[in-house]
Amino acid sequence: MDYVEAASLLGSAIALSGEFQTWKEAEAALIIDPKAQTLIKEYKDLQVKMVEGSREDLAKEELERIRDTLMAKQQQLNSYEVTKNYFDAKKGFENMMSTVNDIIQHYLEDGGGCTGSCQTCGGCQ
Repeated sequence: MDYVEAASLLGSAIALSGEFQTWKEAEAALIIDPKAQTLIKEYKDLQVKMVEGSREDLAKEELERIRDTLMAKQQQLNSYEVTKNYFDAKKGFENMMSTVNDIIQHYLEDGGGCTGSCQTCGGCQ
């Protein structure tokens, strides 16, 4: 099997994984939820306001007020079920992809010299 075929098989396996499916379902729910969309837009607007305020040397008190509002909005995002489910699902998918990348990196660095014992390796964990 060449690397293109192996990559195709890996891509298919990832697309069928529970982590990917859960993330995509949570994303679909997020897209159709008006409250989630509003929370995300407000959060992004506050981020922009914070960056612009920093660039424009806004008063320290005003920057702190924006930061506090931004943190409160983040708490709302993390406590609203739809956005929380999305963030959790995305994190689960990212963790799975990190494991996949770690395994690939292990084989690139060690030439695939797996001893069969994860206790002595740690590369696949």
